[in-house]
Amino acid sequence: MVSVTASEFKSVKNLSDDDITNINAEKLIDLAIDLLNLFGHVDLPNMSGTAGSKTVSLESNEKGAVFLVARQIYYGFYKDIETVGVGGLSVTLNDVLGNATIIDSIKEAARQLSEFDVGYG
Repeated sequence: MVSVTASEFKSVKNLSDDDITNINAEKLIDLAIDLLNLFGHVDLPNMSGTAGSKTVSLESNEKGAVFLVARQIYYGFYKDIETVGVGGLSVTLNDVLGNATIIDSIKEAARQLSEFDVGYG
């Protein structure tokens, strides 16, 4: 088991407190866990403790899936739809729910966890 924190997620993503607070990162991690539970029919626990310094204990593969989904949520839900301009070009980032490839990757991560749990459950 590994202990997962918002600070660790932010460190992996190279995010600062200006990008997202620990409290909001914890909400994002819990949402990632909720989606994995929904799509994978697994029973991952949500974070617990004091807001801003919550933790959750997960297996290594669960942590990988949670961080993968949390990344998708960060760019698709938290940052929402943005238009970014670069050198006279503008690019619009789509909402995560509007991107079937992202939804498929979330479902695949959940499926992998579900199969792992069945094998050892």
